[in-house]
Amino acid sequence: GLALVGAIGLSVLTFLIAWATSLIQAPGLARRDQQDRSIEFWLSLPTGHVPSVAAPMLAHLLLFPLAAYAAGVVGGQLIGLILVTKFAGLGAWFSLPWGTVLVTTFALSARLVLGLVLATLWLSPLILLTMAASAWLKRWGLPAVIAFFAVIGNLLDKLYGNPIIVDTLARLTENAGRAFITGQKPGGLSFRPGVDPTAMLAEFPRVMWEDGLHAIGAVADPMMIFALAMSAACFALLILRRQRGA
Repeated sequence: GLALVGAIGLSVLTFLIAWATSLIQAPGLARRDQQDRSIEFWLSLPTGHVPSVAAPMLAHLLLFPLAAYAAGVVGGQLIGLILVTKFAGLGAWFSLPWGTVLVTTFALSARLVLGLVLATLWLSPLILLTMAASAWLKRWGLPAVIAFFAVIGNLLDKLYGNPIIVDTLARLTENAGRAFITGQKPGGLSFRPGVDPTAMLAEFPRVMWEDGLHAIGAVADPMMIFALAMSAACFALLILRRQRGA
């Protein structure tokens, strides 16, 4: 238990902080290459505007959170070593079922990578919409998007009884959350007192596998078609703005 608190707890916490930070800073990516003049570097490469926009975006939204998670795994092992040594002695650290622990860590890591990719796909319309708005409207882009959802969404809901905008936002965010934990794990882990922790860990890869399959199956939803179509339109607006700005 102490080893898990250190290894898994810190790694997941580090990942969540990094991912939240990347989402908050995503709207500014649209104008960052203009502000730091990195656009001159991208234009000097034998590539078009699409790779030069997509590469920093993918690095920011995917690679940065995953790098933070990897750092959290390493740091978590050190914290786990300190906790186990303090309360149970150094010998207890070496007597841990490392084969099971490593397999469990790999299963959690694979599930988290899958969840990050799927959650980013579900949230891509909102991410790219704020980026496109920031590219065209600059500092007024994000306030304009928030005002649109708040005003138009409430008008449609209250005056016309059509909560399409509110429901769409709710479904996108809900599906993004379920990309990590679907909540549909029959025969999942049991945390009841008296359950052998080693046996519980041995079941962890199976549970992660089943949960990942549920998350992949959730992609077969008409809402994903809408999400991809809207994302493509917003990405096209980003490319158009970059071409005009270049």
